[in-house]
Amino acid sequence: MSWTVPCFLRSPRRPAAWIAVFFVALAPSGLLAKELRLTPEQIKQFDIRLAETRPATKSIVATLPATIVPPVNSRIAVTAPFAGTVVQVHGLPGQAVHKGEPLALLTSRDLSEAIVRLKQAEADLQAAEAVARRQRELYAKNLVSSGKLGEAEAQVGKVKALVRESERLLKIGNIQIDPDGSYALTAPKDGRIVEMRVAPGAALQAMDTAAVIDTSDELWLQAQLPAQLVGKVLVGDRIDLPDGDAGKVISVGVTLDPMTRSTSLLAEIPFSAKHIAGQTTSLTIVKPVNGKELEISTEAIDWIAGAPYVFVRTKNGFLPLPIAVKGRAGEVATIEADLQPGQQLAVNGLAQLEKMMSGE
Repeated sequence: MSWTVPCFLRSPRRPAAWIAVFFVALAPSGLLAKELRLTPEQIKQFDIRLAETRPATKSIVATLPATIVPPVNSRIAVTAPFAGTVVQVHGLPGQAVHKGEPLALLTSRDLSEAIVRLKQAEADLQAAEAVARRQRELYAKNLVSSGKLGEAEAQVGKVKALVRESERLLKIGNIQIDPDGSYALTAPKDGRIVEMRVAPGAALQAMDTAAVIDTSDELWLQAQLPAQLVGKVLVGDRIDLPDGDAGKVISVGVTLDPMTRSTSLLAEIPFSAKHIAGQTTSLTIVKPVNGKELEISTEAIDWIAGAPYVFVRTKNGFLPLPIAVKGRAGEVATIEADLQPGQQLAVNGLAQLEKMMSGE
């Protein structure tokens, strides 16, 4: 059976939106589901190619652009506790390092002065402790008042505090101090050098960053989840990458950005030499199949009046069939439809088949 679009809709003056409304109105009546009869010669002329439907191995929810980022708190900045000049650099970006390994050697006047203050404080402590012992002996013989003894012991406490503070300053950053007054910045944990921000001859101020180290074997993906997917994507859902690696969703935001109408999504993936922080990629959110879903080529989907259709191969031609697209990733789409695995769909020549539906 063939049919045509009424003349008033085929008029070139009639906007395309009217035709779309006409098709939508006809879809419930089943008129769109009429078989399109084609001869083998017509199929060859239209260059119609076919692809089979397959049982879905995963339910594709959505594919989103994403950026690879380091996990929170996995990236550590190695800072110089004392101002100085870089003498040597021992690490390069990308190198693995172990805790305590030297990264850079610096000479520092501030460090030398801190060492001198510590030695002076230690000498003052010895003197104060000697005075306090003498005062205790005299107090035991009732030769001095308790006030004198208290003053001597208070002085010991004061100097001890100075010694502890000087020692603490020299331990900041777990630096390795050499006798000549230079010191080495060391790796605070096992990891991988991301950046070396210094070179021999460079001057560093106190607490300037000399190196950055990644201490985790995991990476995160950061993406924006559209509002219509909020509630459908949950923590723990699987994600696939274009290169075949997989991970899982670890965080879904709870507020929408008023400008983009989306929320943040984070997923974790294992470390790989293929993945670098800052790299852009895409992630596909997938869920277990429900038993009714099929996988088809995205080339088989034709949008008619805003609704997705496929053209199913029949004995005498093709049958347009409405489908529900659950999700798509690359060249594959997950759908639900009145189809069986193994049925063939047109993946080329869809424009010609659509024209036949309109009676052209």
